[in-house]
Amino acid sequence: MKRYLLLVFLCLMAVSCDQDTNFYVTPDVSTFEFGPDGGEFDDVIFTNGSWTCEVSDDAVTVTPSSGDYTTSVHVVVAPNTERYTKAIRLKFISTYGDLSRNSNVVVTQDCYPFIFCEDEDVKTIGSEGGKVRFSVNSNEVWSLVKVDGGVDFQAEPLSGGPNTTTVTLDIPANDEGLARTFKVQLQLQTHPGVSVTLTVIQEG
Repeated sequence: MKRYLLLVFLCLMAVSCDQDTNFYVTPDVSTFEFGPDGGEFDDVIFTNGSWTCEVSDDAVTVTPSSGDYTTSVHVVVAPNTERYTKAIRLKFISTYGDLSRNSNVVVTQDCYPFIFCEDEDVKTIGSEGGKVRFSVNSNEVWSLVKVDGGVDFQAEPLSGGPNTTTVTLDIPANDEGLARTFKVQLQLQTHPGVSVTLTVIQEG
């Protein structure tokens, strides 16, 4: 009888160890890439336990977000409205008794082309003139175009980006007695429809 009980015990231990060794959770595809408009995809989560999904960004939805054993999931990625590229993690956590395993799916999403002034895009200078500086940030290379100004004035640099660039407008003295306005436009070279206008108002 004792030998029989010992044999049963050893069999149960062997099954338990086998379950520990063979317990798994893994996605069919672990990386996806999207443009700023987003999109959707299907993936298969292979597991022999119950599972749930944790997403690092609310802009991504997973359906279903939990289940039992191997399941096909549908993932929707919303447009990226942020000014940076996203790396979104989908963490699939599977449990089997007291055991837990996890595996990740990573979604990389580009952002839309952008250019903006990090400080005020409209500044005022006295009639004596001088230099006015703007801090401009973009994710592409831009070019400077003068769009307004009653007299000649200097602007530099004529191109810049990506990342932050200081743009300087050198405004001459105003002897006219009336206030006047100077403007320059910075437009992305590959997306000229994306631009920012910097304005200097000079006192009379």
